[in-house]
Amino acid sequence: MPHCVIECSAQIAAQPDIDRLLQSAHQAADASGLFESHDIKVRLLPYEDYLVGGKDQDFVHIVCHILAGRSDEQKGRLADSLVRTVCAWLPDVAMVSCEVRDIVRAHYSNRRQVMADS
Repeated sequence: MPHCVIECSAQIAAQPDIDRLLQSAHQAADASGLFESHDIKVRLLPYEDYLVGGKDQDFVHIVCHILAGRSDEQKGRLADSLVRTVCAWLPDVAMVSCEVRDIVRAHYSNRRQVMADS
């Protein structure tokens, strides 16, 4: 945990140094102090078809899925940090946003949990 899914226009995803953006997002999540570094996952999800304000404009939106239990303040700081990180890497992209979503612990499972219970 967390799962940071960076949704963006295909043009952004095609940039040659996009892996550096992924690393920066990982570092921002790690710097929050809310997670163990080895638990942070960052993925890129590019879109070919999109409109931003009715126009074909580049965008970045991060959805950060985390296990429930963090305060609203902690989630807000995490969202702000991820947005600042993206803005630093992509200063010409006007639409940059982030939302932090809680995952209910009782509704979440992963390989480590399942295999440990076997």
